[in-house]
Amino acid sequence: MPLSLVKSAVETCHIKAVIFDMDGLLLDTETLSFESFIATAARYDLVVGIDDYRDMIGLNAATGIDILRAMLPSHMDAVAFKNEWLDVYRQLLLDDVPVKAGAHAFLASLHQMDMPRAVATSSSGQKARAILQKTGLMPYIQHVTGGDEVPAGKPAPDVYLDAARKLGIDAADCLALEDSNNGTTAALAAGMKVIQIPDLAPSNRSPNPPDFQICTSLAKAASLIGLEIDISSPAIIDASRS
Repeated sequence: MPLSLVKSAVETCHIKAVIFDMDGLLLDTETLSFESFIATAARYDLVVGIDDYRDMIGLNAATGIDILRAMLPSHMDAVAFKNEWLDVYRQLLLDDVPVKAGAHAFLASLHQMDMPRAVATSSSGQKARAILQKTGLMPYIQHVTGGDEVPAGKPAPDVYLDAARKLGIDAADCLALEDSNNGTTAALAAGMKVIQIPDLAPSNRSPNPPDFQICTSLAKAASLIGLEIDISSPAIIDASRS
């Protein structure tokens, strides 16, 4: 049964699937990634800040490395720096992967009503599946597409188009939830309706309901499609159902 995305008190559009970004949207990992970026730069006495990091949010590894290469001093190897940065980041994730408030409840509610759902992330597919499994979110997700599993990463639409294809739903009938501007560009280019929930970087677009809307939390985004979720007590359901 399609959900209705509210445009106004009298206008709605129907959606048949929901596709989520991962980092910064379902998982509170962008902050950890930024902290590890700062820590790695400090080892080389480099002064970097949030504006430097924001340019790389939502990009896959190949695209992000080009921005990093332009940012670093010419004598530094950007690939080596990125690998060291990722090592620091992975260490931060060893004990705990922080999940955004409402992520479990939102996905569980969609699962319970048999609404198709997928993840479209710039992270590698293998990494994404492992982290989603660790957090307990994976049982609620039917398909995952990683940035390394499509020809072009965000802001190109490929990752979202592939996720919709795996679900068997036309992209125009999908709602994408994103935190980053690059990811929002990708989802809109795929022809999807988009709700952006900015994390470390503010939105660079003006709302244009129902095609593009901005919220401050997953709970508020859920309310736009008629779901009321309790972020303090995620729904517990039979996640073995497909």
